[in-house]
Amino acid sequence: MKAVKARTTAIALAGVLALSACSGTSSAETAAVVDGRVITEQQVREATAQINKAFKPEQPLTAAQTLTLLIRAPYINEAAAAAGRAQSQSAAKAALKDFPETPAESTVEILQAEASLQQVDDAGRQALTQKFAKLDMKINPRYGTFDPQQASLVAAQPNWMVPVAPTAPAQ
Repeated sequence: MKAVKARTTAIALAGVLALSACSGTSSAETAAVVDGRVITEQQVREATAQINKAFKPEQPLTAAQTLTLLIRAPYINEAAAAAGRAQSQSAAKAALKDFPETPAESTVEILQAEASLQQVDDAGRQALTQKFAKLDMKINPRYGTFDPQQASLVAAQPNWMVPVAPTAPAQ
């Protein structure tokens, strides 16, 4: 009886593992899926660490900010290319010339998009905002939700937190 139960459990476990391997990445490893494009937690971690290490910003880039940049990057690069003003990957890599590591593709994509965004005019930015509103996105809840009007992730407020109106100080 125990042998049958153990074998059944092993078969069930093998099935689960096989199915999860087919998906390419487990949901725990997925930061977002944008129009079928998977952005992994590893991509977010690498880009966040590399950008913070390379540029040492006064306010370090957060994982949510990095994910926002990774969501937007391909669309910004596409819009800049359509306008004939795309920044090259080599130019993005040149911004990291003093960086001791080989930059991750996600880091290069962000730097390329941020440089390209400077070349997109107001009409192009409005078109991007409209495009962002139409994207099919599944965001890992730990990052919040994507607000297309702001073109960024916003932190979700848990439903158990109730805002309290400020009270006047006692006199």
